[in-house]
Amino acid sequence: MARLYPEYREEVRKKVIATAHTLFHERGYLNTKMSDIATALGVTKPTIYNYFDTKENLFIAVAEYERKLLQGFILESFSERDFLSGAAVFFDTVMEGYLKNIGPESVAITTRDEHLRSIIMDDRQKFLDMIAGFLAERQETGEIRKDADVRVLACTFNALFQGLLIYAMQGMNIEELRTVWNSTVRGLTQGNMCP
Repeated sequence: MARLYPEYREEVRKKVIATAHTLFHERGYLNTKMSDIATALGVTKPTIYNYFDTKENLFIAVAEYERKLLQGFILESFSERDFLSGAAVFFDTVMEGYLKNIGPESVAITTRDEHLRSIIMDDRQKFLDMIAGFLAERQETGEIRKDADVRVLACTFNALFQGLLIYAMQGMNIEELRTVWNSTVRGLTQGNMCP
């Protein structure tokens, strides 16, 4: 049997995760088989199982990968921009790249599968913690009202964005959704709307 070097193993693992991420978005989690991922990579299905013993464990890795992607989008969107401009750039970046989002499917999955529900909820908590930390940093710079609860803001922004994403997937006008996003972000962070 061929010996795998640790660097190579990690590189292949990352490719498996990235490919699964793409296929989950294109086909949905439930409609993607481990053999589909193997075929897309040009390997055998047992090769995939050398890295992830279950599809659920691969899903956990994909969720972490997506959280890191979103964190990167946030940092890039807000880099050298004020909070409101960064929020607008974030909206456009994610709307363009994530209209085939696995998010709505993950909601449906949680109603049927208790194990996946716990995985998704754990990932959601980590994501909200990351967003709340980012918002706390911006609060320190004075870009967000001092009296705002950053955890509540994180939940509010996430819920708003997920809802707008679903509307976009259903064909609602992106300009109208952008206006809703920008107005709500401004109101929640600087106006009289107190979360």
